[in-house]
Amino acid sequence: MASQPPPPPPGSMPPPPPPADGPIQAPPAPPGPPGAGPGGLPWEDPSQPFLEALVETLKLFITRPSEAYGRMAREGGLGRPILYAVILGWIGIAVGQLYSLAMRGMSLSMLPGMDGLSGAALPVGYIIGVIVFAPVLIVLGLFIWSAIVHLFLLLLGAAGGGFEGTFRVMAYATTAQLSQIVPMCGGIIGFFWGLVLEIIGLAEVHETSQAKAAAAVLLPLVICCSCVAIVFAISGAAAVAALTGAAAQQ
Repeated sequence: MASQPPPPPPGSMPPPPPPADGPIQAPPAPPGPPGAGPGGLPWEDPSQPFLEALVETLKLFITRPSEAYGRMAREGGLGRPILYAVILGWIGIAVGQLYSLAMRGMSLSMLPGMDGLSGAALPVGYIIGVIVFAPVLIVLGLFIWSAIVHLFLLLLGAAGGGFEGTFRVMAYATTAQLSQIVPMCGGIIGFFWGLVLEIIGLAEVHETSQAKAAAAVLLPLVICCSCVAIVFAISGAAAVAALTGAAAQQ
């Protein structure tokens, strides 16, 4: 007869039951940011290392912007998008201003009888001021531009993702500011690249057509340029009329 195991001493805990047959189930993964697509953006995951998350998110928006906007959270606060925009926007503004300073210094040094250093002293102060206050200007510009574009989305019936979705699209579209590292034409490249990112993101977040997204982005620019052209035309006509009247009186 097989011997029985000795009974546990009084007051001790009973041994745990033997594991049930079958595979061991892994614990469920923690939920991602609210409204995030599959996988989420590395930048919006607080558990990711700061620099690594920034670089990986940059790669996504540069190489696969549609996938990046699909993975972007639709809600959950504006802190991380604002920080992303400030970092990328500040880099672009700083590089652009330094290029401007270098070009001005070269131009002044080529003029005869001009001291390049003294001539460049004034723009140095201006450039430093722009670089220092750039984060404030970036945040204000984001809110103003997002509000304008969202208004046109509402007029077009294509604002299903809410204002936060529009703002997040504009914030991540500052990825285009990296083009400022290209001398001379970086600003032009960044302008058109930013428009493309905004159109792709708005169509994805608001689940609308790219035609409506493009209209919401481009119509404010067309209206603004038209108003400026009208003002210049009126000013030019007034100047010509004044010159003609002065010539007639002589």
